[in-house]
Amino acid sequence: MSILLWIIIFGLLMSCIALVGGVTLMLREKFIQAIILPLIAFAAGSLIGGATFHMIPSAIKSMGNVIAVYLWLDFGFLLFFGIEQFLHWHHSHTHTHLQFNSTQQHPNTSMVLQQREGPRIQAPSLDDEPISASKDTTTVSIDVEAPQGAQSETYVHPNPPLSWLILLADGLHNLIGGMFVGAAFIDSIELGLSAWLAAAAHEVPQEIGDFAILIHGGWSKRKALLLNFISALTFPLGGLIAYAASKSLNVTFLIPFAAGNFLYIGASDLIPEVKHHGAKEGVINFFSFTAGLAILLGIRVAINGW
Repeated sequence: MSILLWIIIFGLLMSCIALVGGVTLMLREKFIQAIILPLIAFAAGSLIGGATFHMIPSAIKSMGNVIAVYLWLDFGFLLFFGIEQFLHWHHSHTHTHLQFNSTQQHPNTSMVLQQREGPRIQAPSLDDEPISASKDTTTVSIDVEAPQGAQSETYVHPNPPLSWLILLADGLHNLIGGMFVGAAFIDSIELGLSAWLAAAAHEVPQEIGDFAILIHGGWSKRKALLLNFISALTFPLGGLIAYAASKSLNVTFLIPFAAGNFLYIGASDLIPEVKHHGAKEGVINFFSFTAGLAILLGIRVAINGW
């Protein structure tokens, strides 16, 4: 099977993961609450394991143990840190929030636009109507942090922009991820499969969270699933872009760049979400994280040995 076919098939398989949110319709809310944090911890371990056991060694093998490998690694980490730091956007898997500064309405204050569900994801109802809002409105909260203390007010916005921002951000995220995985397949099928597995482990809890947010934002389940799937089609598009680019330039630099991205998401975005949830949850999350690392290590040992 050609490299292009590998990229297309696994790109489309990754897009299909966007439909996993529909599985929540058949599951109890209590069960979803029980598995979401272990899934996130497992995803964190898979991403970090994919970066350290597969992508970095492969980059060194292809590029040599040169400073360029570590510069691209750091740049991949730094870019995503910069996006969150300067654009004040953070994509959470248990809740989603968008931070921005405003001097027009609230001078010298920091405003936080946030879903008020906190870390809790509620399973959608079995009917086809949204749960917590009408089809045309959604409720969000504005927390204004001022020296005298934070104030919280609730407003109702028509045609929720947050839902569209989630889809736009996911589309961009999937496009970049597709380029990374595509470059990994170009390097070797084994590396491509390892990178795909790590990325897929990350996508499952993300898509469950995104689906819940879109539903609670006032969308029907049919609309949420369809548009979430469409935004996920940018993943195979990213793979095709990487494949086309490889015909005229060496895309090996995307491998350490992707490793930096994997390390940032795993360490900065995912691990903080599974910390400080009690002793029992902490043990479960720790072993879920370790399982993610162990599986990626096992794949490495099975393919290349110690």
